[in-house]
Amino acid sequence: MNRPDSKLTFPVSVTFTSDWGIGTGTGVVGGVDSRVERDSDGRLVVRATGLTGVIREQAQVVAEALDEGRSSGPWHRFVTALFGTAEYPRLVAFSDARADDAALGPHEVVSVSIDERTGAAKPDHLRIIERAPACKLTGSVTLLDTNMQGAAIVWSDAQRDAALLVLSLAGSLVPAIGSDRSNGDGACEIVVDEHANPEDFKEWCTNALKQRPQPAPEAPKPSSQAIEAPRLSERAETDQRQRLVLHIHLDSPVVSYAVPLSNEIPSEDFLRGTVLLPWVHGRLRHAAAQKSREVQRLVRDAVVNGDLYVSDALPVFAGIRGLPVPLVLTSEKVADEGAAPLVWNRLIGVPSPEQTHSPKRGGYVFPTGGDANEPVPLGSPPLVGRQATAHNPATGTAAIGQLFLVRALPAGMDLEAEIILSERLAGVFDGELTELLSRPAQLGSRRLTGTFGRATCNADGAATWTPAPSSGWDEEGMTTLWFTSDVLLRSAQLGATGTLDDLVATLRNAGAQIQRVARSAVEDRYVAGLRHRRIDTWSAASHQPRPTRLAIQAGSVIRVRPAPGADPGQVLEALRRLSCTGIGELQAQGFGRFVVGHPLLAREKFVSSPARDFIPGSAPGIRNEGEESNR
Repeated sequence: MNRPDSKLTFPVSVTFTSDWGIGTGTGVVGGVDSRVERDSDGRLVVRATGLTGVIREQAQVVAEALDEGRSSGPWHRFVTALFGTAEYPRLVAFSDARADDAALGPHEVVSVSIDERTGAAKPDHLRIIERAPACKLTGSVTLLDTNMQGAAIVWSDAQRDAALLVLSLAGSLVPAIGSDRSNGDGACEIVVDEHANPEDFKEWCTNALKQRPQPAPEAPKPSSQAIEAPRLSERAETDQRQRLVLHIHLDSPVVSYAVPLSNEIPSEDFLRGTVLLPWVHGRLRHAAAQKSREVQRLVRDAVVNGDLYVSDALPVFAGIRGLPVPLVLTSEKVADEGAAPLVWNRLIGVPSPEQTHSPKRGGYVFPTGGDANEPVPLGSPPLVGRQATAHNPATGTAAIGQLFLVRALPAGMDLEAEIILSERLAGVFDGELTELLSRPAQLGSRRLTGTFGRATCNADGAATWTPAPSSGWDEEGMTTLWFTSDVLLRSAQLGATGTLDDLVATLRNAGAQIQRVARSAVEDRYVAGLRHRRIDTWSAASHQPRPTRLAIQAGSVIRVRPAPGADPGQVLEALRRLSCTGIGELQAQGFGRFVVGHPLLAREKFVSSPARDFIPGSAPGIRNEGEESNR
């Protein structure tokens, strides 16, 4: 039984007693050659990855000492499980350690390279580098209570105390952090948990060492309760659904998985519903554990029975949720000087043949819904780039060939997603949903490093879902389908497919009796804009990439009309109903969403404005930041 004062998060203080610095790998032209790491607020910082690396290295020393020199004893197994392996995720996560004094800044140091033969300074080897002064930084370390699959991890008092002992002893053994440690820089003292002074900390370590359990306890394991195969049950009614808007504020950079390229780990510029669905479903299952078994079964099977859908989280600019740029927009390559950028909708408008136009193939549009003469913002959120290098623990120098770059959505950015629930699922949590889904979350790839993945979620109250404003059928008896997320379709042979005919066939099979417009009555007008892309995701359960899928790219557009003999009103109603949860495969993960007859695509042309300030109070571009990590 656990003590009532048991906690799983402990403060970590890092007190530097000398100058120190963790370089970003970048400099300023005509200024310093190497800059030190700072967070989004400008505070000096030791990244969680670097802090984890140095403490993990010393934790192995602690384990060997507690095992009396053996390299494979019970304490070694406990420490290995604590920090994780390639097969099993870690059980502990550090946060960034930030300077307590926000006004504290670095100073510049001049260095030269000495010629070994002459003892004089080498020509053209003068360097100006930034160093941080002695100071105190504060972060935290958390013993995780859920794993990456959402299974609960229960810590006993013995396991918690053993983990705290290992982390405290390992922190006290760290001699220095950062660069130029061989020259005396980076000397520090790391204290885990709250202690009045270093002497109290040493006394606590001594007492805890004497009272340590022998042998070491086994590390906690995620719960693996046998799950009975659910009986076939009725799918959710599709007539009425509830809708919530999930607002996501990024407290740290977040990596949205994309296929690694050589030594670069790229990121998408949005968060897929694939990332959000497990978190939302996990929160609902956690709350359902206190309810009846019938409710638990309903929540457990909510995804497969069509009770729960989560859309992609798209960037927010000036309070407006973005939509992928329609692939039927073009703009002038060379606009008149001083003229506002003009964007043409090639479904309706035909620009002058004397003008050279380029298609819009990426980014987001932020429809204001206001005056037709008001500029419509277009743009993409910036990505931050963070360089990291692994260190050789034997030499303390950078390991050869271990430099890599991680790109991520920047801290301070806002995104919005849409959660769709059936009436029966929403009724189970009547009045509780906002509180359940308004809390901190860890999202995206590399989220257990502490440097990436921290976000704060807030949910609006549930309301009955209603279709988005639509212009309906136009004078020609047509309407436009604008796909706001990637679409996954299956051919008759269950293989990947993505032609216009396949798209129409999927809509017809779902109950919308339509046919696509094969040709426009006006020459040079488009009737569709379609592109394809690869979809690659990573399986946290099997620790390997999932099979690649071929998808119709978000932003694709198609013109349709009612099939011969079909009632136009019923067809339009069917399209609006399908737009709620989408079409094709993996609808619960946000794939296949579209809007019907969006007012923006009813305009021949509009003036655009650049969307740049995605982070309130700043206008960041693509930045490079650096850090060090130990392996």
